[in-house]
Amino acid sequence: MSTSERDLELWKQWKRTQSPQDLQMLLNQLQPLINRQINRWSGSLARPVLDTEAKILATEAIKSYNPNMGASLGTHVTNRLQKLSRLVYTHTQAARLPEHKAIGMATFSVAQETLQNDLGREPSQLEIADHLGWSTPRVNEFQRAYNRKELLTSGEFNPASFPIADQEDPIIGFVIHDMAPTTQTLFEHITGYGGRPVLSNKELQKKFKMTQGQISYQKRKIKNMFEAAMEKGR
Repeated sequence: MSTSERDLELWKQWKRTQSPQDLQMLLNQLQPLINRQINRWSGSLARPVLDTEAKILATEAIKSYNPNMGASLGTHVTNRLQKLSRLVYTHTQAARLPEHKAIGMATFSVAQETLQNDLGREPSQLEIADHLGWSTPRVNEFQRAYNRKELLTSGEFNPASFPIADQEDPIIGFVIHDMAPTTQTLFEHITGYGGRPVLSNKELQKKFKMTQGQISYQKRKIKNMFEAAMEKGR
């Protein structure tokens, strides 16, 4: 029996039973494949972080696999594990973040995903703190940074809720340095950056003598500036 045939046999067994034991047996069967993908990034992030994320991604791949689509289970899992590169890029940012912050962000992200899978809902900050052995203020800092990353990479941008986790984050500094003075002040009043009061759209229109359309344009412009800064690290 070939490896792919054994993979499929174990997948069918898990599909019938949905038991954790059969899932673990299938993950053990796929472990050499998983290890190959982890090894590609083992010098970029701590091995336990990669191991945990890879297990999450492999489990997601197993649950979403459809043999009728033509690809083998191994191929499907390998494709899913490509997201490890996103984890490394997003959370390491070697040229931008100190190593301890990069590892902290990766650790936080994996913990949040693990708890979300276990609980079936978004974990609270206290639950994350208990899981990691962190203080709640530290969890709050990384939660805000994580939310900022998710906000920037999503299709929608609501700068009024744009969280600033660390005003010394080079990404923030690089972008603000390139802003025109008016855009910088606008950004500060949209986000509260630098201790500025957060203003509503109407207050922004009045203060900057802009229409709603112009305010919306500036928000999109700010979003694009941050996305461009993040893209430079690829």
